[in-house]
Amino acid sequence: MTISPGAAGRGLLLIALSSLSAIAWAQPQTPQFATRPGKHFDQVLIVVLENQDYASAIGDPLLADLAKHGSVFTQFKNLTHPSYPNYLAMIAGSTCKADGSDSQKNFPDDAEHRTIGDLLGWRNYAENYPGRPADQAPYLGDSMKYGRKHVPFLSFQKIQKESFANVVSVDTKTGNPFVSDISKFREDPHGHPLPPYMFYSPNLDDDGHDPYFRPKKGLHKASSWLQKFLTTWLAFDEKTWLPSDEKMNRLLVVVTFDETEGRGEGTLYTVFLGSMVKQQEVNHGYDHYSILRTIEDNFGLDPLHNNSGDGTATVITEVWK
Repeated sequence: MTISPGAAGRGLLLIALSSLSAIAWAQPQTPQFATRPGKHFDQVLIVVLENQDYASAIGDPLLADLAKHGSVFTQFKNLTHPSYPNYLAMIAGSTCKADGSDSQKNFPDDAEHRTIGDLLGWRNYAENYPGRPADQAPYLGDSMKYGRKHVPFLSFQKIQKESFANVVSVDTKTGNPFVSDISKFREDPHGHPLPPYMFYSPNLDDDGHDPYFRPKKGLHKASSWLQKFLTTWLAFDEKTWLPSDEKMNRLLVVVTFDETEGRGEGTLYTVFLGSMVKQQEVNHGYDHYSILRTIEDNFGLDPLHNNSGDGTATVITEVWK
């Protein structure tokens, strides 16, 4: 049988289009986040710094000033040492029985290992994360100043398979998708909505982890970075520590630490900032589970776990105006 050149060309074109379609489907898709109004806030941004006692952190001029303009928690506890299980608890409502000795676990895709990402639209901004939007799989190792354990979403196989593109690399020197996302939201909140849940993972310099054996120097580095982050990237007013743009008045910012300096019991610094927050000290005891449970309650969601973890945590109620 003779095949005409035109038919052959059309066949090749169909094959090419089919291949391009397959490639397109294989690429992780950037989600569009629907607006989900909450009782007190519509978006939450959690920024995690490293390894400081409350007494040390409150002695820093910036953190002390933030405490005066928000709700600061004086009896906030970490859950474990080392820090990795604390990061898991923040998003999964459970330490997942991790002891911190292996910070590169891959938890199965089952009912016991759900995360807040199963309940809400989310994004984890991670400084110096080596992954890129076009990658076919997530980067699951460490690299220079990037520590995987500080990006807890990547510990879950469901996210590794389905939504790893929600982990967004931030290059603080050349390109900054976080700043871009905030700017687009301020220009057009309906056309460029922010996800309801955002987790920001600074690199090991910006979070104050390094140098580990000189916590005062680490705290100074973290404080300097946080000042720039809040004023330049997030457009907060440094006199009031509230958003300079009213379109961000429904954003709650949580600045917390993963754990205290030592291995023993202690309290760590945590502050809530936003237009919906009272200026006060909160002396009731809370922990990382409490923040997750408060986020779930704000959006009318059941806890990830019924009889443990976030399911038994107390909802934070006294901070709202």
